Amino acid sequence: MTFDEIVEALLPLWGAKLGTENSREAWTERWVPAALVDFNEQIQARDVVRFLREAAAASTGDERWPDRVLTPAAMRHSLGACSRAKVEEINQENPRLGKLLRHMATFSDSVKMPFDPADLNLAPDDVEALEQWGAMARDADGRYRMPEIYRHALGFRTQGRARVVRGV
Repeated sequence: MTFDEIVEALLPLWGAKLGTENSREAWTERWVPAALVDFNEQIQARDVVRFLREAAAASTGDERWPDRVLTPAAMRHSLGACSRAKVEEINQENPRLGKLLRHMATFSDSVKMPFDPADLNLAPDDVEALEQWGAMARDADGRYRMPEIYRHALGFRTQGRARVVRGV
């Protein structure tokens, strides 16, 4: 299938936008992958399955969106559960990354994204490792961001509205 055919086939699942057709909300074919991807452009299948399960469960009984299975609010809210599960799995599968993420989370009440690594007491080798694992990336202004799939679990807020974008 072409990309356009895939987008068309997924419309009954999640609609065209995270809102009505005329809204200024994000296009779902861009938002969903961007919300689940790390900064190495990788998405794990279990994150996709978890997202679909969480969003479907939260969509049950919501009659406001007859054109789709997954509702916009359910998709947005499911990202938090997906993020928490991902970070829990990382703690088991990659202890060093898990330790760095736990360390970063201790600053989430006082530091907003984008941030400077010094704001989180990250050493240069920690920054390098986080970048290598796709858990952090430098923005055009020289500050750093985390992918949404990590940010939610760690509790970081953004300055202004969160940008759910792939890469930086």
